[in-house]
Amino acid sequence: MRNIFLSLLALLLFAPATFASGAGGYAGAFLRNGIGARPLGMGGAYTAVAEGAEAVYYNPAGLGFIPKIMFTSSYKTLSLDRHLGYIAISFPIRGEAAMAASWVNAGVSDVIGRGESRQILGEIDNSSNAFAVSFAKALSSRISFGVNLQYIQEKLDDLESFTVGLDIGVIGKPHKNLSVGAVLKNLGSDYRWESSKYWSEGGTYDEAFPIVMKFGLAGNFISGRLIPAVDLETSNKSELKLRAGGEYWFTKKVIRVVEDEYEEDVFLEIEEDFRLAGLRIGLDRGVPTFGASVFQEFGRITFGLEYAFLIGRHGTSAGHLFTMNIGF
Repeated sequence: MRNIFLSLLALLLFAPATFASGAGGYAGAFLRNGIGARPLGMGGAYTAVAEGAEAVYYNPAGLGFIPKIMFTSSYKTLSLDRHLGYIAISFPIRGEAAMAASWVNAGVSDVIGRGESRQILGEIDNSSNAFAVSFAKALSSRISFGVNLQYIQEKLDDLESFTVGLDIGVIGKPHKNLSVGAVLKNLGSDYRWESSKYWSEGGTYDEAFPIVMKFGLAGNFISGRLIPAVDLETSNKSELKLRAGGEYWFTKKVIRVVEDEYEEDVFLEIEEDFRLAGLRIGLDRGVPTFGASVFQEFGRITFGLEYAFLIGRHGTSAGHLFTMNIGF
């Protein structure tokens, strides 16, 4: 165990203490906050890991390796009365492809609108939504490609805009102990704002989304129990960002009965490692993150509860995130 945590610590020491602030002021900023307690507990370094239904957000190519139906949901409260919620379901197709549907929702409550004389005019509604349909295809046990088709909508009081766009990802496994991932996000996405309904002298304004590019490396050691990962991220509107993290899983041996791929009505018994609990640590652009998971089987159903502790950035308060995962 001592060597495991020393390995994680050595990985994190490669990350510098400070990073660029990012592209938070550009269109679709709510989609760059990160979702899911497991990925965020690893500092957001998930491009080459991309397991479970959360792969839709981080790298849709990871869906190609999902062996069963997966459901995930999480909700995070942020400073200044903001919130961020996520829900997704993914399901395999003949063991070689997968589809998924997901929804990301963000917003802020209790914003008071005031007039020129500072009189109260009522509350201002601000909400952001992203709906995605995803498809992934595993060409073999070593490589998978995936794509998200997204509908993104933003509403600020009487102003509203929407767009569609694509995310494209790939995951390769050149070695049993190494995964490589890459993803391009927000292809073709841009808002068109029409403010003439709000101001008498308003007009039309186009707001392009940053084209986000991510590259990740992940390890797989001690029979899959130790997973270190590093992500590099950049865009056409921000500087390079580094995220790093790792996790260790406590497992037990279980026997599964599966149908033979080549013969009908023939079933085989295989031995697998079932993940009982996990611990993780990470650095998200110089800020430490922590997390843990607990999983339990109920017949053919797997239920998991995951937690992440996120230290606040730029003066914002720290946060707690819980994610529920169900496998069928």
